[in-house]
Amino acid sequence: MDIAKATKSSDWTNASEILCRVVDRLAHLGRHLWTMDQVSMQGLKESYSLEDLHFLMLNDRRIGVVFLQKSDPMFWPEINENDSLFVHKLALDPTFQGKGNGIIAVSKVLRAADARGLSWLRLDCDDRSELHRFYQQCGFDFVDLKEMPNFKVARYQLLTSTGKRRQKAARLL
Repeated sequence: MDIAKATKSSDWTNASEILCRVVDRLAHLGRHLWTMDQVSMQGLKESYSLEDLHFLMLNDRRIGVVFLQKSDPMFWPEINENDSLFVHKLALDPTFQGKGNGIIAVSKVLRAADARGLSWLRLDCDDRSELHRFYQQCGFDFVDLKEMPNFKVARYQLLTSTGKRRQKAARLL
């Protein structure tokens, strides 16, 4: 699996299509997460830039979506340093779920943070036991539950290899 950065405006359509399939699948399972408005092309454009949009690729096929941001003032307002990569809407097309691809996707995103020289990978997710288990299985540390105006999110963070080297160097000083 690889991560490919979006490059053209038609990529918005591809991202929305994948996310709409995810929303449909979750709704069918009774586990509503995002609304169709949030994952529509317009909704995505209102929340993210094309620079944030990345695809999870398997054999040159787009099997998932992830938005990677340099800052996240809405969910992580206390983090103002340029040392984190913030993950949003990490989602695999339903046909590729349940096959270990989620853990591989997180490891690829972690490598992307390392490649950018960042110390932390941070994210927020819905407060659901299955998401808590998944992110903890991927090595993330639970930070807290954050109350938002109309919902609550669980916040997680993971120290990258770059961050571990920096912490080790700081201890040696």
